[in-house]
Amino acid sequence: MRVTSDEINQAKEIPLIDFINANGIDVQQEGNSSEPYYRVMEHDSLVIKGNKFYWNSRSEGGFGSISFAMTYYELSFPEAVNRVNGHEYGSLTNTQSVEKKPFQYPDYYEVNETAVIKDYLTNERGIDGRVVDWCIKKDLLVQDKKENAVFKWKDRSGKVIGGDRQGTKHIDSKRGTFKQIMPNSAEDKGFTIDVGRNPDKIALFESPIDMLSYWSIKKEKVQGTRMISMSGLKLKTLVQTMKDMKQGGQPINKIMSCVDRDDAASRFHNKLKGVLNKNIFEDHRPSHTKDWNDELNNIINKVQVSSKKQSYGR
Repeated sequence: MRVTSDEINQAKEIPLIDFINANGIDVQQEGNSSEPYYRVMEHDSLVIKGNKFYWNSRSEGGFGSISFAMTYYELSFPEAVNRVNGHEYGSLTNTQSVEKKPFQYPDYYEVNETAVIKDYLTNERGIDGRVVDWCIKKDLLVQDKKENAVFKWKDRSGKVIGGDRQGTKHIDSKRGTFKQIMPNSAEDKGFTIDVGRNPDKIALFESPIDMLSYWSIKKEKVQGTRMISMSGLKLKTLVQTMKDMKQGGQPINKIMSCVDRDDAASRFHNKLKGVLNKNIFEDHRPSHTKDWNDELNNIINKVQVSSKKQSYGR
């Protein structure tokens, strides 16, 4: 894919906040009126000031819409230029979001094969094969034509209202693999699994991988729990989950913070601790590692080392 110098110059002209609004990225204005900056609600460590941005939790930053598109959407330079130029901007320089299109799940991308995602999730990420098989059986996890794992977000009626795409191939980026929240996914929802018919507990995670890792470790201890991935750190996902449970007549006796142990997640965790009743709030963050997938693989490695020692001692 190639882009011309005119196309590059055109993309450079687009103010960063206009690109953000045109893509329906939810931001909150902070700071004073003379020097405002914007925080991306989905990733609250990602801050925009003028045409500059900085993603604190990932130690990445840049200038302009092209650089932002490359970082946020994991695009190559030509792909980012085309993404920036692919919108009608008009006058979008205020912070009001453009009208968001309804989510449409691209089921034509699905394939019947699941071997690649099963191999990636079980052998590379360490997730219990029974957990993976259960998600596939419930049509919550599918493989797409590009061999990505697609985690479907479903409402109470079973309608798909959003999704996460997790790459299975290594790419040259700090994240290591392709990751995407599908465009126009419900802003206050996420990948959700109910363990038990009438859950009275909520467990909050940053990603589907972390959620399934936690379940793999805890196994039968996870009972009566609605596990939900916020696909980031989104307080509004918890708020909506609480509303949904109360409307369904389900009491909420416990809210468990299962987020990462990094600066951004710690701020979110402390925010929850400050606003929730201390009788229902519980800290379920990983004890020894950054996130629950690291915790899972740490446990697997210890078991493997122990098994080798026992075999050598015979």
